Amino acid sequence: MKKKYYGLLLFFPFFVYTKAQPTKQDHAKPTGIFSCIFWGKPTTRTVIFAPWGNFDEQNATQSLVRVVYGSLSRKCAYYGQGNIKFYQRRNYTELELDLMEDKSEAEKAIFFSELNFSSNAKETKEFIILFSPTKDLNSYRTFLLPFDQKEIPWGSYKLFSQFNETLYVAVGTKKFSLEPGKNIILHSKDFDGSRERMIIYRKEKGNYIESASQSFGINDRQRGIFFVTVKKGKAHVVPMVESNRPIEQAIGYNTKPREMEVEGEEIKSVDPVSNF
Repeated sequence: MKKKYYGLLLFFPFFVYTKAQPTKQDHAKPTGIFSCIFWGKPTTRTVIFAPWGNFDEQNATQSLVRVVYGSLSRKCAYYGQGNIKFYQRRNYTELELDLMEDKSEAEKAIFFSELNFSSNAKETKEFIILFSPTKDLNSYRTFLLPFDQKEIPWGSYKLFSQFNETLYVAVGTKKFSLEPGKNIILHSKDFDGSRERMIIYRKEKGNYIESASQSFGINDRQRGIFFVTVKKGKAHVVPMVESNRPIEQAIGYNTKPREMEVEGEEIKSVDPVSNF
């Protein structure tokens, strides 16, 4: 009986300690949620941004995002109040690295592009960032494309035309006309099956000529934007589709403004409370 008594005393403090731990941690609310894509020219690059918009500060938290042409990147979370700046690291050859006296130069980030952004305390903005090359192809401009779930809910696709003439769209048994600079929203609930094929026609001399097409999923797990642009004088569809994934998987989500600073054996966090 005595052994059981001491065993209970040893277990009891542990039980009290674990019960006292918080079960849920409060997270800061992002000011922006975005994906990136290259526009105009097939390109693939890895760019760097600071989720808190403090890239120039010492030891600022930095995140990498891989951006390609024709497909949205992973979602990214942003907590800053102002413009979003992107950087990149130059790829050096082995010979260049061998001849480099200061190897730390290879790790320096080079400015890539900047997006004009202003936060709104009442909401988290959702958008797509387009990286478009300049005419000399030496730099990139950035454009913000709104991608709010209120306008484009899950299971919906926004079709937008940059063509300079009226286009005619057929999806299953439904038909639409799409004027220059206008858009229409396609909802999965209006179609049957698991996939549909959208066909775009141009009207020439009274005849409807198929000019482009795009297939898309009929479900509530995807949403996107279809841009109809001009490529070599013909209609061309640029799909920007995302799948429904937990926000916790977004790049930069729940990060701190700065990485932890290590001085000797003491670890200092940006959150004063966590240092005690």
